[in-house]
Amino acid sequence: MIDRRDFVKLTGLSLVLVLTEGGFKIIKGAQEEIINPVLWANITKDNHLVFLVNKSEMGQGVWTGLAMLVADELDFPWERVRVRSAPAGPQYIDRKLGMQLTGGSTSVRNMYDFLRQLGATMREMIINHASEEWKVPRERLKAKGGYVFGNGKKASYGELWEGAVKLPIPHKVKLKEPSEFIYIGKNIPRIDAKEKVDGSAIFGIDVRLKDMVYAVVERPPAFGCKLKSFDPSQAKQVEGVIDVFAISTGVAVCGKDFYSAQKGRESLKVEWTESSIKDFNDQKLARYYLNALNRAGAVARHDGNPEDVISKAKVKVEGVYLLPYLYHATMEPMACVADVRKDKCVVYAPIQSQTWALKTVSKITGLDEKDIEIYTTYLGGGFGRKANVEFLREAVEVSKKLGRPVKLIYTREDDVKSGWYRPMNATKFVGALDEKGRVVAIHHKIAVPAVFEWAGMPSKIDRAAVEGIENMPYSVPNLHVEFVKIDLPIPVWFWRSVGSSHNAFTLETFIDRLAKAGGRDPVELRLELLSKNPRARRVVEVCAEKSGWDKGSHRGRAMGLAYHFSFGSHVAQCAEVSLDKKTGKIRVHKVVCVIDLGPTVVHPDLVVSQMESAIVMGLSASLKERVSFSEGGPQSLNFDTYPLLIMEETPEIEVHIVKGQGPMGGVGEPGLPPIAPAVANALLWGYGIEVNQLPMTPDYIKTLL
Repeated sequence: MIDRRDFVKLTGLSLVLVLTEGGFKIIKGAQEEIINPVLWANITKDNHLVFLVNKSEMGQGVWTGLAMLVADELDFPWERVRVRSAPAGPQYIDRKLGMQLTGGSTSVRNMYDFLRQLGATMREMIINHASEEWKVPRERLKAKGGYVFGNGKKASYGELWEGAVKLPIPHKVKLKEPSEFIYIGKNIPRIDAKEKVDGSAIFGIDVRLKDMVYAVVERPPAFGCKLKSFDPSQAKQVEGVIDVFAISTGVAVCGKDFYSAQKGRESLKVEWTESSIKDFNDQKLARYYLNALNRAGAVARHDGNPEDVISKAKVKVEGVYLLPYLYHATMEPMACVADVRKDKCVVYAPIQSQTWALKTVSKITGLDEKDIEIYTTYLGGGFGRKANVEFLREAVEVSKKLGRPVKLIYTREDDVKSGWYRPMNATKFVGALDEKGRVVAIHHKIAVPAVFEWAGMPSKIDRAAVEGIENMPYSVPNLHVEFVKIDLPIPVWFWRSVGSSHNAFTLETFIDRLAKAGGRDPVELRLELLSKNPRARRVVEVCAEKSGWDKGSHRGRAMGLAYHFSFGSHVAQCAEVSLDKKTGKIRVHKVVCVIDLGPTVVHPDLVVSQMESAIVMGLSASLKERVSFSEGGPQSLNFDTYPLLIMEETPEIEVHIVKGQGPMGGVGEPGLPPIAPAVANALLWGYGIEVNQLPMTPDYIKTLL
């Protein structure tokens, strides 16, 4: 995180990477033509590289990965690299995304070329200045380890930087060959590790300002309710309560400390309007979604004549699936500090979308964006949830009303009540096989809310609804993909791997059912379906090899494999599973994961850790997690009723990286989709169980035995 004072200090002798229609160029921080800088970089006199990153650090290691790109081309000592979070502003947008956002597993792949170019330009400028200053031909100088050497002279980059930025900027610089990399491709220490270990890291919930007060918000008991009236009198009598008033999402209770605000809320009397889904519980939601499959939807893809082929096929397979709403369960609930004044607003928050935050604050305050400062703290988990800025809006509304700094904090219960879940969905598959067991047709229909519409980007076909199906790498000659939009007042949002989190489960378990119906090995069938995609085939082959698929588990466990392509990366996973038939409890003992994210792997250990975390999160969701509903509202309000996978339930995880040819893919999300179907497929082949619902709780599994 960096404040305005530090920001101003940096801009005088820093470089700006500017993206233009023709690509990108480097200019100086003092130049007036600065329009769209993605990154500010500076070298201090005591020889530290300081640069601002437009991506949020939420545990995924993005600060480390992006810093490596600049430091490698610059040839700068890693221990002297300092990274800070860039302020929010249109000048910091990711041009490939069109906004300042951390999401979609895009950070490193979107910034890779640009940041390498920046580092190489800085190195060239330093060498040019040394050549001019020392009157030594440029070819006799060498820049390495933060120093320039040549002709018996030596100087640090910091000593040369002030003069270097006064020279013309070279527009053509040579980037390193992969054989010359000093950091890229290696496991180097994380840039954020020390702060997080010694406790000095600042998360959103840690920020404190002078004269700051605290706020909590009383929320509706059910989705679709609106505030009807409230009586603040008893709440205001609670010691420490400062004020009670309505905001856009409920009733804010403000206190001198968090405890006071909480106690005041407990004494608050609120009346809400009736919810349009007041009688919806888990059973009614299930019926509603399954019935929606009978409606006609929007066609996302139609190849060949699947209906005709299926009607004439001798071997047909059907499957109907129902998957629940899921909560993001970030370690750090939503928290935001806002200070709204007449002519200025300052916000500190753990957010993934600075662009949405900036526009939201401007709309509420009426201030121009140039008068708004938004500083991104470390995020205690994000998973897409913190790209939604409703909690920031609430803090700004409260601060505007009070005219002083406010820290708004969600309790765990507040977080669940606010919604913004991974959407519930119902899916129907029908497939056909020919006489040789080959897949000749697949008909798919999904009923699901439109995530992108909830995010303000409506379209006829919500791309999250059909991702992983509409663009599946499998070659199926007759294919139909259809989307039925669900309209309920239950807010949905991006959840780690978005639509692929549910579509991979339904597609990959259905592929195995097709294999079983045709008497085929599921790996063999996948390789056949992937005949036109060598990268995908290779991932499946390596996963089968590393897991010992052909030999089977020597421990007598069931094995299941699944593959999925998402966010530019191919991932296959094989799970070793056992089932206690008496209790219905599933135990996942080992997972072998193979990923192909392209020819360049910036930091292998970050890839491994992201695969591990995605597998754990996906296992937790598939074995335990579901937002339960009653009377139109969530009932799973904390971890006593929304359990997560615990340490002793975590399997051994083995990750292999395959370097395929093609564009660089993402890492943060692609590891999640295959794990749930891999476990379910193990149950199919080992125990004859077809899993049509998640989570795979013991009670549900016992109904299948």
